[in-house]
Amino acid sequence: MHAIRPTLLICALLLFTGCAETEPVYAPGPRPVKTMVVEPPQSQVVRSFSGIARASRDMALSFRVSGVLQELPVQMGQRVRPGELIARLDPTDFELQVMELEAQAEHARATFTRAKADYERFQALYDADSVSKSELDQARAGFETSQAQLAAVGKSLELVRQQLSYTRLTAPMAGTISEVPVENYQTVQTGQPVVILSTDDDLEFEVGLPDQLIHQVQLGDPAQVIFDVLPDRPFAATVSEVGITPGPVSTFPVKLRLAEPASQVRPGMIGMARFTFSHANSRPFTVVPVEAVFGLPSGEQAVWLVNTETGTNSGTVHRQHVIAGRLLPGGLQILDGLLGGETVVIRGVHRLEQGQKVRLPQDAS
Repeated sequence: MHAIRPTLLICALLLFTGCAETEPVYAPGPRPVKTMVVEPPQSQVVRSFSGIARASRDMALSFRVSGVLQELPVQMGQRVRPGELIARLDPTDFELQVMELEAQAEHARATFTRAKADYERFQALYDADSVSKSELDQARAGFETSQAQLAAVGKSLELVRQQLSYTRLTAPMAGTISEVPVENYQTVQTGQPVVILSTDDDLEFEVGLPDQLIHQVQLGDPAQVIFDVLPDRPFAATVSEVGITPGPVSTFPVKLRLAEPASQVRPGMIGMARFTFSHANSRPFTVVPVEAVFGLPSGEQAVWLVNTETGTNSGTVHRQHVIAGRLLPGGLQILDGLLGGETVVIRGVHRLEQGQKVRLPQDAS
């Protein structure tokens, strides 16, 4: 019984040794990561703001006389040429006045012709001592009165003819009808807006900027406008007006004048205006994707930098403390910790450890 125990012990040891030699050892390979190369520091940032195209001038067209609208051939959104008919009033009353005054003018002209002949005849008789001075003065008075009456009727006729011409409202220049606040057959008063004409020779683009940026915008500053309907055609623009008081949504209005407006651009089109803001008074910064930055238990922020091994697509990561700034359209602003040119991990940062080997898939075959 005691002789069997050493034999069993030896067998157990041999069995254990054999198992240990055949058990595979787990050795994880480099973890694949996605990286980017940090761009050199910059001191400018591009910001975009939504806005709308507006005509540089909106003209309220109205009649110079009152009357009933008889013709209104235009509608909102219609483009018009200079001299094109916008609206017309019923001209009947003015035509009747013209006819009446034309008759009065004929009568006054006949009276004037007769009075002139009488005066000339009395002047000849007076020179021949055939009539008295008082008779000559009476003939002269009749002549002068008829002359004044003819001139007065002529002025009245000219005025009524002009009023008749005012019953036609035409476009003073090319543009687009942006509003028609009246309806046909409606009675309109003198000076009442009939249509709003937006002149499109000088289009403007209006945006609203927040108070922290408005002080960086000056008249004449360059910008770029991209309309939603023309996404592949940016338009150069310059700042033409900077508001000094905020609008209804607590932003300051800024107007941009398009350098070369196209026929496809109309008032009312929406789009985006891009401004380049300088940060000359602050330190330069780099920009990385938001996913590349992670927080530490100490409250600090960091990124993983990759030290690549020469001639391979692998390397090791080490933690780099950074100071993050504002969130920009292109990523997160990094104020300190990166100089540019570093390779930064931008995916899977929470699964890495200090000194861990990684593989760069984009360089892999």
